Amino acid sequence: MSYILSSSKKFKKTKRDSYISTLQSLPDDLLIDILSRVGSISFTDFFNAKLSCRDFLEVSEEKFIMKNISVEKFHAVPWWEVKDEISSFLKTCKESGNPELLYRQGMMEFFSLKKVESGEEYLKRAMEMEHMEASYVYGIILLCKGGEYSNEDQGIKLLNAVKKSRKLGECRERARAFILSMWVNNPIAKSQELITSCHAETCGGRINGGGGRRRGWPWIYERDEDVKDDNFCEACIWDDEVSLFCKQFS
Repeated sequence: MSYILSSSKKFKKTKRDSYISTLQSLPDDLLIDILSRVGSISFTDFFNAKLSCRDFLEVSEEKFIMKNISVEKFHAVPWWEVKDEISSFLKTCKESGNPELLYRQGMMEFFSLKKVESGEEYLKRAMEMEHMEASYVYGIILLCKGGEYSNEDQGIKLLNAVKKSRKLGECRERARAFILSMWVNNPIAKSQELITSCHAETCGGRINGGGGRRRGWPWIYERDEDVKDDNFCEACIWDDEVSLFCKQFS
């Protein structure tokens, strides 16, 4: 019996040594890629992986990993004091260009801290990294600003891209939840209707004085492919979207 137990222990030790030896033979770039993929799915799995061997631990704070790691485990707006090590970790991730943290910082600065320019810049940076909620909110902000056709055109393109990704309902819900979780000191409002892009002759939003235009987000939890209205042009669809987004602040 003791021989069997001894053989079993030797087998486990040999298997573990083989695993460690395999990891040690991998170049750092591949270790970083592996750990980045793990971290982008689960922070807990990332934490366990970096503690499993020295090789992962040594590359665990690489900028590429911090940029892609999932931070969903951490509250966007904590209502209690954050531990120093967590605060330091999140700061490193943000400085590495983590899109979720750039989005969160942009939301806080724009809507709560009234740092409009820097807030927009953070949201823009997150949007450029294809962060869907940032694209949605930044698109709304551009349409609210008005004044320039380029703002309206870019805002519509961003919102169309979000809709095409079939994540429009999710983006609405998450943006709304974020806004409800913080003190809002900078509510936004539409400056004008999006008349420059409206196809007035065929748009159901303009015919008969705009009668029949919908109000509300009845499709917020439905499939995004159901979010369409052939009677309205893009400008009027997103004009309604902006109106309803801004209504959250009234």
